[in-house]
Amino acid sequence: MELRHLRYFVAVADHGGISHAAHRLRIAQPAVSRQIKDLESEMGVDLLLREGRRVVLTDAGRAFATQARTILASTDAATYEAQQIAKGTAGRLRIGLLESASWSGHMPIALNRYARRYPDVRLDISPMSSLDQIDALMAGDLDAGFVYRQNSLDDEKLNAHWLRTDDVVLAASTDLVFDTDGPLELEDIDGLPLIAFPRAVAPAYHDQLADAWRGIGLDPVIVQEAENETTMLSLVSAGVGCAFVNSANMHRPPERVQFRQVQGLSVPIEFLFITGKNPGTLTQGLSEIIEQIDTQ
Repeated sequence: MELRHLRYFVAVADHGGISHAAHRLRIAQPAVSRQIKDLESEMGVDLLLREGRRVVLTDAGRAFATQARTILASTDAATYEAQQIAKGTAGRLRIGLLESASWSGHMPIALNRYARRYPDVRLDISPMSSLDQIDALMAGDLDAGFVYRQNSLDDEKLNAHWLRTDDVVLAASTDLVFDTDGPLELEDIDGLPLIAFPRAVAPAYHDQLADAWRGIGLDPVIVQEAENETTMLSLVSAGVGCAFVNSANMHRPPERVQFRQVQGLSVPIEFLFITGKNPGTLTQGLSEIIEQIDTQ
């Protein structure tokens, strides 16, 4: 059974006869008759009663016509959706993001422009760690992501577009008063209780930060661990301790938290837009917007 069998039969049912259906379909009447007979033969049931030049639907024919209309409508809808997706004007785009790094820069601008340019595309946004985004892209569970470079990012398997380079700053409670308004020195922070994150969350970044601490002679006093910077900043605000966090957080300063640079302490972190090596049409549309922002 093929779709044309359904289309011919539904045309006969809707237009009350084979000749009317043939006229509406713009094909020869014998061709319609032959297709209907082939359909009845395959199904093993009579769908039409032939009364001279008239045809009448049997009970089986009426039931089959109802289901056939549903199938044809679904097929037409699926065809239209596929065509729109191929054009990049409809469908679903699955994007991962880092909440702490997404308050400014390319990401909010790009998503705003994409939503206005392609209003029929559904954006599925998933807050995820960089490592999880990379794994999800490799598994085909994401179409694009906004991540910090990780050792697991394979440039031969993923496209990586550089967006900016962030650094680390010290987040401290506003209750903590320092003697200087400029960058802090080692003696200003030595012995302060620190909130850190487990190495498993971001091994490369964790090791770079530890190396930077050693580079300025800091022996960290870690009193609490938290798996994301949102939690870390909440604990800082509560006065539990200080934390070294991404400078991107300065675009959304929490209440009761101050951000300070530390002299000689730097951990540059590349913020990237990543996709698969062969991105689909919808993803390509987002990539083009990202590149347009670069030129501006």
